[in-house]
This record gives sequence, C-alpha cells and structure tokens, in this order.
Amino acid sequence: MPGVEGGIRFPADRLRAWSAQVFQKVGVVKDDAALLTDTLIEANLRGVDTHGVTRVLCTYVKRIQAGVMSPRTKLAVVREHASTALIDCKNSIGQVGAARAMRLAIDKAAKTGVAFVAVTHSNHYGAAAYWAMMAPEHGMIGFSSTNAPATVAPTGGRTAMLGTNPFAIAIPAGQEQPMVLDLATTVVARGRVMLYAKQNKPLEPGWAFDERGVPTTDPHAALKGLLAPIGGYKGYGISLAIDLLCGVLTGSSYGSHFPGFLADNLKDPTDVGSVFAAINVESFMDLPEFKASMDKALREMKNSERAEGVKRIYIPGEIELETKADRLKHGIPIPEAVVKDFVALGQELSVPFPQA
Repeated sequence: MPGVEGGIRFPADRLRAWSAQVFQKVGVVKDDAALLTDTLIEANLRGVDTHGVTRVLCTYVKRIQAGVMSPRTKLAVVREHASTALIDCKNSIGQVGAARAMRLAIDKAAKTGVAFVAVTHSNHYGAAAYWAMMAPEHGMIGFSSTNAPATVAPTGGRTAMLGTNPFAIAIPAGQEQPMVLDLATTVVARGRVMLYAKQNKPLEPGWAFDERGVPTTDPHAALKGLLAPIGGYKGYGISLAIDLLCGVLTGSSYGSHFPGFLADNLKDPTDVGSVFAAINVESFMDLPEFKASMDKALREMKNSERAEGVKRIYIPGEIELETKADRLKHGIPIPEAVVKDFVALGQELSVPFPQA
C-alpha cells in the first residue's frame, strides 16, 4: 500500500475544511475546490497517501500561484459521437476535467451500452480509482487511466521515456463490495518515493534505480533516477500502451515530451491526457444476475485455499475500504515534515492549519 506508515493523526473533516479553504484562497471556485478536496481526502482515507493532501496539496497550490495551472475551469468538448467524446481541459484542474469526462461516459453508456471519453491538455487528476468508482453506483463497470511525466526506461534502456501511467477498474457486485483495482505500472508510484524522501526513509529493494540505472534504496537518488516497472518487460509494455492511448490518441504530451514533474516544474503546463470508460452491465446481462454472479466469484476467490501462514485472501479494494473505516474513526496520519509544510502554507494564506 502506498500509504504513510506513521505520522500525526488529523480528523478527516478538519483536513477537508482546511484544504477547501486553501484552494479557494488561491482562486479555485467553491464547487471545484470541494471536488478537488474530496478526491484528495478520499485518497488519504483509502490509504493512498501518494495521491492525497499528504503529497499534492502544496504542489497544486504552488502551480496555481506560479500560473502554470489554471484555477478556473475552462472545458470544451471538441469532438463528440454517440459513444465517444474528447474534452479539451485547457489547463484546468485535472479533477474537474476528469469528473466531467466520467459523468459524460456514464451518461453515454446509459444510451449506447459502452462509452469512451478522453481529455486532453489537462493536469494531474489524483487517484485513478476515484473516477472508475463513479460507475458501479450506476450499474456500470468503470475504467480510468492517465499518463504522466517520464520516470521509467523501456526494457533495455536507461533513459526515462514513460511515466507511472496508472489505471483503475471498478466492477459492481451485490452483497459484496465492488472490485476496485487501482495501480501504477511501476512497482510503486513516484509519490511514494517522494513521501519516503520527505521522511528520509529507505526504499524497499526492487523499487527504483539511480541515475546510472543501478538499483538503489536511497529515495533521494531514486528521485533523480528511474522507477522499476511492474513485471519487467510486461510492465513496460502496459505503460507504453497507456501512454499511447492517453497521450498520442488525445493529442497531449507523452513519453519524454513532458516538461517535468509536478513539484519540479513551475514554468510549463503539464499537458497530460486521460481516458475514461463506462460499460453498462445491462448491455450484456441483467444487473441482478450479474451482481449475484460477481458475489459468487468474489467469495470463491476469498474462500480459496490459502498458503501456509496466510490468514486472509483479499479482493482488490478491500484493504482500502477497511483503511477508510479506520481512518474515519482514528484520523488521517500526516508525516511531521508535511505538517510543517501545511502550517507554513496556512500562515502564508491566512488559513491556519487545524490542530491534530
């Protein structure tokens, strides 16, 4: 799990209220600030701290203040057919464009059965699962993916040519919880390496390489080097496919053409592309029948014979759901170094950071 292992606990509602005020202070309208905040807090609640306020809040604010990400929503549908659309985000906040795209995909899928909507000229959109998870409540399967600045070399190379390029799939069930798969095409997200560097914690072996392509456990060296793809050459292939769909197909940046990482580049727009899809279950099977079949399949998986010493088999999304329950009760852990950043930002914007 790409989460924070320790830190000071803060109630989710206090972090939510403070974050929304911060975004409004830098020019984000109230509704967009609420959406943006919700995506980040939800990521933290689910234990995906690499995509929560823990990592990206200060970066988003800096990018808005530097004028490289527009706080105002400027979206335009530039191509559209019955089951597809392309939205130009015009450097708007990534989450705002993603919400518009996923809602449009769901609306279209209700009529056509399956819909595919892409966005171009956008920004970091948070955790991929947030968008895929919008579909199950409508009786649909959701898909979401995006590309990112290069931090992975192709198999056999040593030059960063591909991003972490995550994707998520959410499939509804009946009595069981939806199956929610959300992963980067690297062993860990770059955001986790950044969190480890912030806390001066060593990385696990196999996560990253230094600038020479030599494996390293030093997070600072890894940030200057490369991340390891999942499954070796197979991960490289998946990452490339996502980059071609999200970048080349949408007319956004791709591969090594990105201007730099979020926190490092305060000069140029990121210009990412993302894709969203919704599959209406009723196009293939009656929804109650599908949900019953999903429950059966998920239970078979969880109740299958376990390896020695294993207490439980999890379905993707279960750990995040249980983490959310725990963090709603006990608070979201924020590393002390990040707390200091929040306190300083609060002082700068006259929005005092809340007490733990």
